[in-house]
Amino acid sequence: LAMAPPFPRRGLETLRLRREREHVLHLELHRPEKRNAMSPAFWREMVECFQDITRDSSCRAVVISGAGKIFTAGIDLAEMSSDFLAVEGEDPARKAWRLREKIQQYQETFSVLEKCPKPVIAAVHGACIGAGQWGTGWGG
Repeated sequence: LAMAPPFPRRGLETLRLRREREHVLHLELHRPEKRNAMSPAFWREMVECFQDITRDSSCRAVVISGAGKIFTAGIDLAEMSSDFLAVEGEDPARKAWRLREKIQQYQETFSVLEKCPKPVIAAVHGACIGAGQWGTGWGG
């Protein structure tokens, strides 16, 4: 059996991961000042956290919630727009190919939830906008 990674996990900007009780991890979207909007760091951290959670043999379930008054405001357009507008390429076809690759990287954030062998429960409260609906079964 794989050794359980240490929790709480250190060095997260947008998430807070902690052992809520024996066998249950609590992953909190943690940018309450931005209404838990999804920044570039969020997309990377979700993948890293769920890779750790998958390897954690002591974890049997994961609960996802949002800090503050709402679950999430969705994609942080102010921070994310430059990521998509700055796609480089010599011609439209190469730009489109690189944009497709970037979108696939972001899609992995949702795919890790689907691939997780443990039950993942979204404790949605308040607003849940746009990309926030990935874990709820309501959209995407």
